[in-house]
Amino acid sequence: MGSKGNVQEENALPSQDETKVNGTRDENLADKFLEGDDAAKYWFFGSLIWFPIFATLGFILAIKFFQPYFLSDAAFLTFGRIRPAHVNGVLFGFVSSGLIGGMFWALPRLVNTPIYNARLAKLSAMLWNFGLLAGIILILFFGDTQGREYAELPWSVDVLIMLTLLLILYNILSTLGRRVEKKLYVSTWYYTATFIWFPIIYFIGNVMWRPPSGSLEGITDSIFNWYYGHNVLGLWFTTLGIATWYYAVPRMINRPLYSHLLSVISFFTIAFFYTGVGGHHLLQTPIPEWVKTIAVVMSILMLVPVITFMVNLGMTLRGSWDTFTTDIPFRFVVTGFIFYVLTSIQGSFQGLRGTNSFLHFSQWPVGHAHLAILGGFGFLAIGIMYWLIPNITRTKIYSNRLMSISWWLALIGFILFFSAMTIAGLVANSAWYQNITVAPVLKLLQFWYVSRAIGGGMVVLAGYVFAYNMLMTFVRSKEPHVEEEIFHISHEKSSRPHSNIQRRSQHAMSMPIIVVGGMSLFLLMTWMVVAMPALNLDTVTPSDFAHPYTVEEAHGRELYKEMGCVYCHSQFVRPQDWAIGRVSEQGDYYYDSPHLLGTERTGPDLSQIGGMRPTEWHYLHDRDARTTSPSSIMPPFGFLSDTELDSLVAYVQNLGTYNLTVMGFHPEVPYEYRNKRQPYASYISAVTQNYSFDNQTYTGYESTGVEFGSIFEEGKKAYTQRCLPCHGCSGNAQGPYARHVVTQPANLHERILSYMPESGESYHFWRVSEGVPGTAMPSWKLSVNETEIWKINLYELSFASGSIRTITGDFSDAEAIDFSNRTNIVPPINGTQDQFEMGKNIFNLYCAQCHGEKGQGDGVASILTPGGYIEPEPANFTESGGDFEHYGQYVWKVREGVETTNMPPWKYSLSDDEIYRTIFYVQNFSASDDYNAKWGPLYKDNFARNMRS
Repeated sequence: MGSKGNVQEENALPSQDETKVNGTRDENLADKFLEGDDAAKYWFFGSLIWFPIFATLGFILAIKFFQPYFLSDAAFLTFGRIRPAHVNGVLFGFVSSGLIGGMFWALPRLVNTPIYNARLAKLSAMLWNFGLLAGIILILFFGDTQGREYAELPWSVDVLIMLTLLLILYNILSTLGRRVEKKLYVSTWYYTATFIWFPIIYFIGNVMWRPPSGSLEGITDSIFNWYYGHNVLGLWFTTLGIATWYYAVPRMINRPLYSHLLSVISFFTIAFFYTGVGGHHLLQTPIPEWVKTIAVVMSILMLVPVITFMVNLGMTLRGSWDTFTTDIPFRFVVTGFIFYVLTSIQGSFQGLRGTNSFLHFSQWPVGHAHLAILGGFGFLAIGIMYWLIPNITRTKIYSNRLMSISWWLALIGFILFFSAMTIAGLVANSAWYQNITVAPVLKLLQFWYVSRAIGGGMVVLAGYVFAYNMLMTFVRSKEPHVEEEIFHISHEKSSRPHSNIQRRSQHAMSMPIIVVGGMSLFLLMTWMVVAMPALNLDTVTPSDFAHPYTVEEAHGRELYKEMGCVYCHSQFVRPQDWAIGRVSEQGDYYYDSPHLLGTERTGPDLSQIGGMRPTEWHYLHDRDARTTSPSSIMPPFGFLSDTELDSLVAYVQNLGTYNLTVMGFHPEVPYEYRNKRQPYASYISAVTQNYSFDNQTYTGYESTGVEFGSIFEEGKKAYTQRCLPCHGCSGNAQGPYARHVVTQPANLHERILSYMPESGESYHFWRVSEGVPGTAMPSWKLSVNETEIWKINLYELSFASGSIRTITGDFSDAEAIDFSNRTNIVPPINGTQDQFEMGKNIFNLYCAQCHGEKGQGDGVASILTPGGYIEPEPANFTESGGDFEHYGQYVWKVREGVETTNMPPWKYSLSDDEIYRTIFYVQNFSASDDYNAKWGPLYKDNFARNMRS
C-alpha cells in the first residue's frame, strides 16, 4: 500500500490484467455499450425527474415553518401529508433510483458479463417508480400512511417494493452466476449484499406479515421501526453508496483502489456493527436498557468501517485533487464522499447517551439526516448521473456551464440550510435543556427557519438546473452527433509485490464467503436487536395510563396519524422532561399500534396531555392553533368535519387518561431528585416538638437548639447573599431585583405552602438546585453545594410556618451591648437631609415589608397584619428607640441580624454606609424625647440635631 505503483490485481476493475478470459472475450466490457445500459437509463431518468419534484415539496415544508398558513386549505397541502411524501420521494425516488442506475451500469463491468436480463432490469425500474408514485398519491391525497418514520408507504406499496427488490436480487445473482471474471471486486460484494440484506430489513421493519397496518403493538413496534429506519441509511444507502464510490473514483481518476484489505474490514464490520445502531433513536424511550447499550456501543464501533473506508478512498484520491477543480461529475462524487464521512462521525457522536439526550427532538437530527441523504448520497447520485448519462447516450453533456452552476447552487444552498438546521437545533436544545417550553422557543428559531428555506430554495433550483441539463442531454442524443469516445482504463500493472494477506484476500474472497460471512454477522445482530427485545417485551402489561381506545378515540388516532401530527408532537416523556408528567413506561403503549412516539418537538409532547386543557380549547386549537397559542406554527385544520374534530379531540383529550385530579398544581419532581431528603430533618422535628408558637418558647435540649440555630443562621446568611435580592427579606417576592425581571419571583410563603406536604423537601431542593426555566431563578447547584442548599431550604421553611426561636432575644441583646461597649461606636455620617432621604428609601425597599412604613412591626409580611406570616413579630422601632441606650446596639442588630428570626444579617447585602443611613432613618421612629435625648445629638449636621425639635 501507499504508492501508485501498488496496483491491485484487479486494478480497480476485474480482468484489467488479462487480455482473454476463458478464451471467450478479448476486451473489457468497460469499453463497450451493453444492452443493460438502457436499464440504467430508466433508473437515471426516474431519479432526475423525482429530484426537483420532491425537493420542491421540501421547499414548501421549509416555508411552512415560518408561514403556517401557506397552502393550508386542504388536507393534501398540510405539513403532515407533504413531509412523508417528500421524505419517501427523496429516499426512494431521487437517491435510490440514481444509485441503482449506477449499479446496473457498474455490475456488468465488474464481472465482465452483461446483465442477465436487461428487460427485467427495465421492468424493475418501472415497477419501482410506479410503486413510489402510487405510494405518494395515497399518502398525499388519501392519508394512507403507516405513520412510522421512513416506513410510511402503504402496505400494498410495500409489497410492490419488495417484489422489485427480489427481482433485482434475482438479476444480480443470475449475472454473478454467469460471470466471466471470477475474482470479485469490492463493489460487487456491496451490491450483492445490499440486495440480500435490504429485502430482509424491509420485510421485518415494515412488519409486512401484519397487513394493512404494517405494525406491532406497544413499544416493540418502535424497535422494529428504527431497526428499519436506520438501516435504510446503513444497509441500503451506505452499502449502495460505498460500492459506487469504490467503482467510480478509481475509474474517474484512472487509479487503482488503495487497499483491498481495508475494504474487507469495512465490509464485514458494516454487516455487524451498522445493523445494531437503530436503537440510538430510542435512547430516551422505555425500551429495554440493554438494547440501548447495544445501540450506543455499535454507534461507537461504526467508526471502524467509516474510518477504514475514509482512509481507503482518501488514499486512492491522493495527488488527484486537480481533477476536483476540472471534472464536475468527479467534484459531485468527492463532495458526497466528504459529506458522508462527516455525517458518519456526527452520527457516532450523537449516538452517545449524553449527546443524544441533549440533541434529540430538534432540527439538529433533521440536519443530520439531510447531511447523510442529500449531502452524502444525493451528491453522489448526481455525480454518477452527470458522469454516466453522457456515456449511455454516447454524447456530450448538454451544458458544462449548467453542470457547474448546479454544483455551486447545490453546495452553497446545502451548506446554508444544513447550517441553519444545525444552529436552530442547538438553540432549541439549549433552551429545552433549561426546560423552557416549546412555544417561547419557536420565536427564537424564526430567523433560522427563513435561512433554511433560502438554502433549500437554492438546492431546489439546483435540482431543476440538473434535470433540465440531463433531459436536454437525452434529447440531444436523438439528434445526429459524433459519438464520444468511452474512457479506456489503464492496463498498467504494479511492479511491487503484494503482501500474502492481500493476495489471499483477493483470490480467496469467493461469493460463498461473502454471502455466508456477511449474512451470519447481519442475522446475528438482527436477532440481538430485534428478535430478543420482542420476546423480552412480550410480557409487558398495561400501565395506569394505558386504556383500550373507544371507537371515537381510535378514529381520532387514525386522523392524528393521517394528518402527520406525529411529525411535530412526541408521545414520550424523558427523564429530563420537567413539568410534562411522569417518565413514560413500557406499559403506557400497550394498546398502541403503530407506535406514535415521534422524533421532533415542533409542538409540545402530548403523551400525558389528557385533561390538561379544557375540551373546547382543543377545538379552537385544532381549527386554528394561533387563536390559542399565538407563536404556534401548527397548520390550521379548519377543513376537518365536525365529526372528525370530535374524534381527534377525543383521542388527544384522553392521552395519558383524562386527568382531572386535583393536585398542588406543580410539576412532578424529576426522577434524580425524588429521593432527596432533608439531612437536617431530625433537628427540625426535634425543635418543632419542643417549641410553643404561642409564647415563642423552646423547651428542648439546649444543645439541640444551639445546633439547629447554627444551621438556621448559616441558611439565613446564604439566603441573604443569594436569594434576598429577588425574593426579599421576607420571601414575599419584593426584593430589589424583582423590579428588573420579566417574571416576578416566587412568593416563598405561598409557594412553599402550596407544595407542602405534597412534594415536600424533594421538590423544594429541586427548585433551588435547578432554578426555574424562563425566569431569573438560577440553577444554584452550579455554585452552591448540596449542604448549603439544604440549609437555605431549612431557613426558607420559616416563611411558611414561622421561625422556631431556639436562641432567645436576650442572647442577641447581650451581643449588641457587648459590641457597643467594646467599640464605643458613634455615627460615622453627619446626619444630613440627603443621608436621611437615602436611608428612608433603603428602609422602604428592604425593611418596610416586615417592620411597616412607620416602623411599628406591622409590615405586610408581619404576623401582626392579616395574611402576614413573619413570626416572631418584627421589632417595633418606637420601642427600640427607648430600649436602646447605645448607637452600637443599632449597628450590631442591623449588621448581624437576630438569631433564629427572619431579621437578616444586613452586612451581607448592604454596605456600611447604607447601613448607617438606614439606622439614621430608623432612629426617627423613636419617641421625640428619646430621639432628642439619645440619638439626635450624636450627629454633627443641624438637620439631624433639629429634626424632632
